[in-house]
Amino acid sequence: MSLIQLRQSRLMLTLIVFISINFGYSQVVISNFRPSNVEIVPSVVVIDSTSSTNFICVDHESHHKPLTVNLSKIIPPSEMKITTNQLNKTAINIQLEMKNYVGIFHLLCYNDGEKSKGTRADIIVKASPGVFQLAERCRVYDRQYIKCLIRAPTIARAIQNDYPPKFEFHEISQPPDHTTYISRVEFLKNESTSEHLVFKWKPTVDGEFPDRVQMHMKAMLPHFDESSYYFDMTPIFRITPKFTVQSESSTGIRINVTPTDPPALCEKSILPKLSMALNYTWTLIDSNRNTILDDNLLSDSTYRVCMKCRQTYSDPDGNPVCQEITTLSKLSVLSDRYYLIFITIILILILFIIFGLGFHFWQSRKKPQDEHVVTQQIHTMGPLNSYVLASPNPIPNTPRRKKDSESLLNSDDTDSDNEDPVIGNSNDQYIHIASIEDFSEMSSPPKILFPCENEFILSKNCTIQK
Repeated sequence: MSLIQLRQSRLMLTLIVFISINFGYSQVVISNFRPSNVEIVPSVVVIDSTSSTNFICVDHESHHKPLTVNLSKIIPPSEMKITTNQLNKTAINIQLEMKNYVGIFHLLCYNDGEKSKGTRADIIVKASPGVFQLAERCRVYDRQYIKCLIRAPTIARAIQNDYPPKFEFHEISQPPDHTTYISRVEFLKNESTSEHLVFKWKPTVDGEFPDRVQMHMKAMLPHFDESSYYFDMTPIFRITPKFTVQSESSTGIRINVTPTDPPALCEKSILPKLSMALNYTWTLIDSNRNTILDDNLLSDSTYRVCMKCRQTYSDPDGNPVCQEITTLSKLSVLSDRYYLIFITIILILILFIIFGLGFHFWQSRKKPQDEHVVTQQIHTMGPLNSYVLASPNPIPNTPRRKKDSESLLNSDDTDSDNEDPVIGNSNDQYIHIASIEDFSEMSSPPKILFPCENEFILSKNCTIQK
């Protein structure tokens, strides 16, 4: 071998050794950066809803702990079957058999007791989108928005099993720039089921929901074939009744109904709380009445008051809205009545007391004024204020008057006959009977007596009338 060939051989050997060392180093580096010592193959699978697939889970480091297989969600055996087969101490075979399951889930593999250190495989199960059908006419709720219920069993189950929903809607209108509903459609996943999809629209003009609006729908779920559907959005109106209930008496209640615009057809039912719902008897309510009274109930009893409304007779019945109310007991009604009577009596007594105090105050202010007037009158009358006019006509049947009359028998009868009993004459005499101080204590002005009308007056001009 020549010197040149020897050098070439050494160069090739050095290159091979370098490559081998570098490859080994790479293997070591990769193994050190593995996220988990457990690996599952394949890591992502898209399969059909009626197919089967196999996985292998390997533990790259022996921990003397068995491998465990689990699912990220509970799937009933009627929709999927899972089988495991131990290959050796560090590897296990997993077989999944689909039985009409549609959705997305994860297959988990980890050492026993170390779930956080395991790994997973993403499994996507697809199917044909199936048919779409409007389950019922779209419903308008309180003239604010409209909901449409579309039957789509396959798509609905896929979304319920974590498929991301993706839909497009296009309103077919003339002209195209004048649409009835806002283009933004809301998918109501919480109200949707494994059979139906629920969508919500708002009108471009508040309160307007015209008939014969055509809508085009497209469903575009990942890994599903694209599907489309046309449906009519002619609505029926669902009206939620709004009312309050209050007890009026031991046998009556009052229902206050909030009116709707436009007026709706509403019905009511009042039954004891323990009655079955099948026994409901519905009575139509006058749309012009906002207050309803019912006084044929039992006292101290609980009733269920229910109402349901619809826009027209052709619309289906609305959902009942119920409230519970308990009528008053007879004892409470009587106690309230007695309490009212007691309060009334107290108010009357208070009024009487106030009136009495006011009258007493008025009297106390009036008495000094009357005394002041009397005093002024007495001072104005002069010396005659202490005298009264004596009448010549005596008062019979009094001993003193009889004695006085006998002493005056010799008086002139002619003079007495000519006297005016009211005016008197110049022969009238005045007798002192009281002082000014006595008259000032009296509440009325002094009384002028006519002749012979006072038994204490003696006058020789008085004539005894026999």
